Amino acid sequence: MTFKEYKKLWALPADIKARESRIEKLLHRKEAIAQDAVHGSAENFPYTKHTVIIRGVETDADVLAMQERLKKLNDEYDRLYGRALIEIEDITDPEVRVAISRRSFDGWSWAEVAQELGALRDAEAVRKSVYDYFKKNQS
Repeated sequence: MTFKEYKKLWALPADIKARESRIEKLLHRKEAIAQDAVHGSAENFPYTKHTVIIRGVETDADVLAMQERLKKLNDEYDRLYGRALIEIEDITDPEVRVAISRRSFDGWSWAEVAQELGALRDAEAVRKSVYDYFKKNQS
């Protein structure tokens, strides 16, 4: 995976969460009960006529489009996550492997990763070692 793909993997959970929140707010604000009635008759004799009332929640096309985009983002995240699981195991530098793993799978900040790696490491040094790894190993 490229560094750009890892950056996307790191950012997608926040993007997905924000989109879910916006959709939820739109649904609550726009939620209206839609109702319609149809007439029918029984299948068997005496074919009694009756009315069926259909009720549901009315949603706008914009909300449906947002939900579709959210589904695509979730699919993309799942794809990137699966690739990262495999590729991170091939990283030979344990510090870089831990840093990329914690950022990718646990959503940790660089400071949290540095703290786990030891008191002598700072967030900027950890971030730089990951960036250097990608410069060296990606074309």
